[in-house]
Amino acid sequence: MQVTRMRQLQPIGPGPYELHVQYMSCEGQDEREIAGPAWQLVVPVLSVQGQHLPARSVTQLTVLSRLAGPIERWRETLLPQASMGYNMVHFTPIQPPGWQHGDATDATDATDLTTVTEGSAPGESGSCYALDDQADIDPSLMESPPSDKEGRWKVVQQSVESLENAGLLSAMDIVLNHCAGSAPWLLEEPDSAYNVKNCPHLAAAAELDLKLAWFSNELKKGNFGGPNIQNHGDLERVLGGISQHVLGALNLREYFRVNEALSIEAWKTSEATESRTSQQDTYELLKNSLLPSLGANRSGAVIPGEVSKQLCPNIDALKAHMSRLQSDLVAHFNGIEQDILQSLRGSIHERLVQKKGPVGDGNSALVEPYFRRLQLTSAAVERLGYDEEIVAHNGWVMDWPATEDFAAPSWRMVYLRRHLCVWTDTVKLRYGDSEADAPFVWKHMTDYAVSMAKIFHAIRLDNAHSTPLHVSRHVLARVREVNPHCWVFAELFTGNFETDLLYQRTLGINALIREAMQCDSPADLGNKLQSPIWNGHPVGALSPIPTLDRVPPAQKTHQKHLSKCPSRTLLAAPAREAVPLLPRHCPALLFDCTHDNQTPAQKRHPRDALPNAALVAASCASAGSVRGYDELFPINPSVVSERRHYQKAPEVEELKLGGFGSTTKDVQPEETETEKEFEITWHRNAAKVVARGAWDGWSADLNFTQASDGVWTAKLKAEISRLPLQYKFIVDEQWTINEQLPLAQDEHGNRNNVLSMPGIAPGIAPNSGSMSGPDALINKLPGILTVKQVLNKLHSQLGKDGYTEIRVQFLADDTLAVERRSPDNSHSVWFVVRSAFWRDRMGDSLDANVLELDGILSHLHIAATLFVGDKHENGYCQNQQCLSGLECFLHVYGSMQEVAHTWTEGGNSKVRLTRFPPGSVLVFSTDASKAQQRHSAVMKLLAAEEIYSPLFGLELHQLNYLLYSCESEERDRSNGKRGTYGVPGSGPLAYCGLMGVCAALDEARCKFTEDQLLNAPIANNLRAGDWLIQCLVDRLVDMPGLEQVGDWLRRAAQILAGCPRTLAPFYFDLLVPGLCAAASNCLLEGSSDFIAVSSYSSDLIRNLALATAQFWGATKSAPLHWDRAQTEGWHKLPSLCAGLPHFSAGFMRNWGRDTFISLRGCLLVTGHFQEARDTLLVYANVVRHGLCPNLLDAANRPRYNARDATWFFMQAIQDYVAESPEGEEFLSAPVSLKWPVKDWDAELSDLEPQTISDLIHLIFSAHAKGIKFREWGAGRGPDAGKGIDDDMSERGFDVSVSLDETSGIIYGGSEHNCGTWMDKMGSSAKAGNKGKPATPRDGAAVEIIGLLKSSLRWVCELNKEIFKYGAVKTSSGQHLEYSEWNQRLQANFERLFWIDPDEKGGASCAGIYRDTVGASRKWQDTQLRPNFCIAMSVAPELFAPERAQAALSTVASRLIGPLGICTLDPTDKEYRGDYHNDNDSADTAIAHGWNYHQGPEWVWPLGFFLEAWHHFGSNGEADAARQAMRWLMEHRSMLREAPWRSLPELTNSKGQHCHHSCPAQAWSLGTLLAALRVMNR
Repeated sequence: MQVTRMRQLQPIGPGPYELHVQYMSCEGQDEREIAGPAWQLVVPVLSVQGQHLPARSVTQLTVLSRLAGPIERWRETLLPQASMGYNMVHFTPIQPPGWQHGDATDATDATDLTTVTEGSAPGESGSCYALDDQADIDPSLMESPPSDKEGRWKVVQQSVESLENAGLLSAMDIVLNHCAGSAPWLLEEPDSAYNVKNCPHLAAAAELDLKLAWFSNELKKGNFGGPNIQNHGDLERVLGGISQHVLGALNLREYFRVNEALSIEAWKTSEATESRTSQQDTYELLKNSLLPSLGANRSGAVIPGEVSKQLCPNIDALKAHMSRLQSDLVAHFNGIEQDILQSLRGSIHERLVQKKGPVGDGNSALVEPYFRRLQLTSAAVERLGYDEEIVAHNGWVMDWPATEDFAAPSWRMVYLRRHLCVWTDTVKLRYGDSEADAPFVWKHMTDYAVSMAKIFHAIRLDNAHSTPLHVSRHVLARVREVNPHCWVFAELFTGNFETDLLYQRTLGINALIREAMQCDSPADLGNKLQSPIWNGHPVGALSPIPTLDRVPPAQKTHQKHLSKCPSRTLLAAPAREAVPLLPRHCPALLFDCTHDNQTPAQKRHPRDALPNAALVAASCASAGSVRGYDELFPINPSVVSERRHYQKAPEVEELKLGGFGSTTKDVQPEETETEKEFEITWHRNAAKVVARGAWDGWSADLNFTQASDGVWTAKLKAEISRLPLQYKFIVDEQWTINEQLPLAQDEHGNRNNVLSMPGIAPGIAPNSGSMSGPDALINKLPGILTVKQVLNKLHSQLGKDGYTEIRVQFLADDTLAVERRSPDNSHSVWFVVRSAFWRDRMGDSLDANVLELDGILSHLHIAATLFVGDKHENGYCQNQQCLSGLECFLHVYGSMQEVAHTWTEGGNSKVRLTRFPPGSVLVFSTDASKAQQRHSAVMKLLAAEEIYSPLFGLELHQLNYLLYSCESEERDRSNGKRGTYGVPGSGPLAYCGLMGVCAALDEARCKFTEDQLLNAPIANNLRAGDWLIQCLVDRLVDMPGLEQVGDWLRRAAQILAGCPRTLAPFYFDLLVPGLCAAASNCLLEGSSDFIAVSSYSSDLIRNLALATAQFWGATKSAPLHWDRAQTEGWHKLPSLCAGLPHFSAGFMRNWGRDTFISLRGCLLVTGHFQEARDTLLVYANVVRHGLCPNLLDAANRPRYNARDATWFFMQAIQDYVAESPEGEEFLSAPVSLKWPVKDWDAELSDLEPQTISDLIHLIFSAHAKGIKFREWGAGRGPDAGKGIDDDMSERGFDVSVSLDETSGIIYGGSEHNCGTWMDKMGSSAKAGNKGKPATPRDGAAVEIIGLLKSSLRWVCELNKEIFKYGAVKTSSGQHLEYSEWNQRLQANFERLFWIDPDEKGGASCAGIYRDTVGASRKWQDTQLRPNFCIAMSVAPELFAPERAQAALSTVASRLIGPLGICTLDPTDKEYRGDYHNDNDSADTAIAHGWNYHQGPEWVWPLGFFLEAWHHFGSNGEADAARQAMRWLMEHRSMLREAPWRSLPELTNSKGQHCHHSCPAQAWSLGTLLAALRVMNR
């Protein structure tokens, strides 16, 4: 398998992209989807006067085009808005509007629907959103309109270009969902609308609408009680008349029935199809099939034949369903009739409340019409064959799903039930399912949108939720063709986040319009400000980049681009080429008030205009306002009726912001110093001098001593992080200060001396002048314009400079403090506001919390209060010539002290508001020098040269300790003093080392959204105190060699101790994962070339390789060799742990079988050859009885009860020779058996080994001769068996192995023991399985034979100078040549192990290889288990390729689970797939976990299966790699997401979690990594 990167995606331009990952099928004939879709949005790039304008810097102003003066003079009238800090103007539509139907003189009879005819005189409908001709510009908007359309378009383009040159971008509305009812092109193309011909289901609704218009006219004439509706009695009279003379006369019930004759005829004429649905589904499908014709004909609705034929097998069945449908339709119409009356009651009641007067024509009609009649053009009549059409008006429906068409057939029947809030001057456009359904309207509206995009920089989708998604998608695709960087924002009211997301990813919306005025309280406003809905990124947000995807930055590299993008991060540089993209809410364009909603004067109090605007400016979103908001218009101008123009905007001087001068300079970190000693002096005469201060809470005296010169002195050590510290002298029992020493003022106004240092402000006195500003002071402008200029400029500057983080503090229920912070330089700008939400709470008194800052107050941008009294509101008089706002008084303050009291503690300023009435704002910056020093210190620590230095040269077991170490390992290494760290609300970490912490952080990154992440349990714990970092520091003393790493961590801990607690999680997440990533990288770089190179292109290989280091560690209780550890030290003899946490310490840590199955992947593939060599030699020296021990017990008293461990050991020697640089020279390595051969087999004593080569021959010889012994310590005496096996029967301790000389096969074991890896011994007396192996697998186990064959083949190929032996002596006394033994196995294997499909017998599955031959439980020979895969991978020559492929296919289809391989065929009678070791039932098969290997899905055999599949089971290496990656999908996820960052021992059936499995198992990782390396070759 060739590991390659995914091909780089190169988007053709801005817009939405739907991504699918595809792979070739096994047959290689087609492509199939494997993952997706995923959606990515490439954002457009806006620029103003050649400068990039980030979306979050947009400050947009909406103007009503008809009120802004002639288009030719837009530059003149709008240029002052650029000086006001606006950089984009949004215009309402500039196309000609429709004519007002209420004044039409050519309507036919007043009893009819509104009628539009060809040549109707154009005029104004009153709404600039009801457009007559989308292809033209309204000439009335021009001073001297050209006579031709092209000329008018050119005027618009020139004006937009002129605005751009002046610094203003332009945005335009596009309206796609409706047109004016008078649109002339509609008379030519009536199919562009919903009419009763293309939508016949609307016929009943249109008939009702016509009858209601007749009834309204009758009331106007004086019939049915007359036109006056003045009370509820009149209301009931009118409703009674409607019930009788409208609904009764119409008898709409005739529409709601099934036309049985036509439905039966349709069934007969349709072709037969097979029914595929249940009875209930059949009825629902038949019922829904009526919808397109329900309401279309009084003769009833027809069931389409293609539907009924499929669902009904005969006519009788159809008739039965129709009978039921008839009853249901009667009931359904009864409900509709009640809905109609209820809806009309609501409409007429509203008329009564609004006192609209007598019923009349036009807008005075009884109810608003839902339809209008079009008199078609002569050309249309000739083409269509009819002269008029009834079309539907547009509108909106309460709670209607945005993605559904309310005019389409549905059971809600909006038009018939009168549920539509109708816009009577518009006609709803009908696009159909595709362009073919309505070609004219598709082209006409697309051309309209494209013409707008050619001129304007941005477009606003008006009522985006009312336009079909597929239409908007088509239109915007064409828009982006002509203007790739068109910024698209939308008015979208869906009420559902998922639906918003659907629109965003489908249309590529760049911003959704949000409005601060829609919030119902200051708390609601504040919460939304810091939420993702309004683009909020929390201050101190954790990096989105997972730990292992980080690399340390170079010390002098600035990475500001990372923080200035939405997925920003400060120092956590991505290790790959891209920052991970996070799912996000659609960005917001946040308005203080939109042009069609209520103003602060209407909804709150006029004074709230100022704080509301400040909060919008403080947001991380794009900002918007409407012309008139800043001037305090009491209501927004009507888009329907307003004709007065805006007043000319006042000329505004350019404003230069202060407070940003020091934020870009490089601040070099000072050497970390935690304490400073101060000498305090008193020079005046005194009898006694002491001091008290903040260093101990003013509790104890600091005593002074007097020198010979009369000067009193005292020395004091203080923590630098607590400076400055205020204090006072007590001289002769009198409290006083020393005027010659630094002074500061406390929160109560008291003057004190202060201890401080350079760079830390001693405190701010009221008139010290240390704070610059304000940016604006003199107010000459109307409304809030003076402040708004500052706010706009600030909003734009903050967006450009990467102030991406926001935090809101609630100082009181109406007072908020909003921090906008740059994660690049730690500089903050604060917006403090007191809102004026409630008219009954306008008093000046304020009980607000103290605002604590990170840094020192440095610059005042603006402080102001807006006063609008009752006299201003009550005295407001509209200007008949132009629009004007409320009179007001805007008080702009000259200093911070006019509104707040400030002081300094611990190097940080504190603010208490003093004079801050409702309607106030205070905006200031902080001096970030202290934070920047902290920032630079972090940068220095994370710099590559600084972070790698303590890691170079660390050995594998030291990196294991630094990164991992589970609970029991840690307690072993610390003599019980320390375990894993417990996080309140989350639980203990998996590891004590860095990876345990980082796994918890990464899990939180995945589990929580960005705004929730800072409240994750681990973040809360980091914010509460520095216990976790201190724990990481303290633990390193127990592992020699980590002293420099400890120094690095101590410096990190000092930084965390000195930072604000709110930022502690942020800095911790930079520092600790940074060190973890560096240590991991060192581990990978120090591994083999395969690992070092592949880790950069394959997360799977990287994570597997890192996880292997979890197991090679040193423990006090389980060194690799106990005796040597006593002299060399326990940390010098690490060993390979079988699994965590169950096998982490003590004599159970190291197992022979597990070690040698794991060794190739965990130590050889990773390049840790010395560790592998040490392990092999220790095991070699304790070989006994010709067997390698299964349980090493630190070479003290090993256990030799495994028949397979020896052959895995032999395979490991072979692998080591093949992999290591030492090669075959290893076979000459000296061996000295702890138990000489003569002590356990006198007949073989002459084979006492001196080298590994000798030992190999000894092992072969012992097996050829036969092995038979009883385990030492076995039996049931007082001491016998203790610690060996308390459950095994007496006969189980007898170990035997023999060679069948004819076949070369090795047999062994008995039904009383279990000598292979499937070694579960029963332990439940209650269930009767105690002392009984569940899977004895005695006889010849297939994997042992494969391993034997591999070893024989290998020794036959060895150089005779290296391996001098040629034969062994069998039990019969015959010499058996190694080559002959090898050949006999080759000749007999297939005959003995293959189960032919034609074979007779008890095999439950054929076409596979036997699991054993000669088992005492005969049926177990032929059980389907995965063990033959092991033999295939190590000795593929034994297998016939066709048979091997067939057998592997059976394993693939029947045994492979999500993570592991079933240990037994699920169809086998003995299969029990779920393992519970604590099962105390009487069920023999599962009690005490007896089914350990009877179905549960083990992970490690999958590695051998993959190797075998690579060799036999695929259609080539490329196909094998593709298939392997599919099988390893769950492994990828688990390695990335599991707290243990590992793979488990096993899972229960179908991949279910097994609580009794080790969550981290060495061989599970080792075999998979080894397989991947084989496939990569």
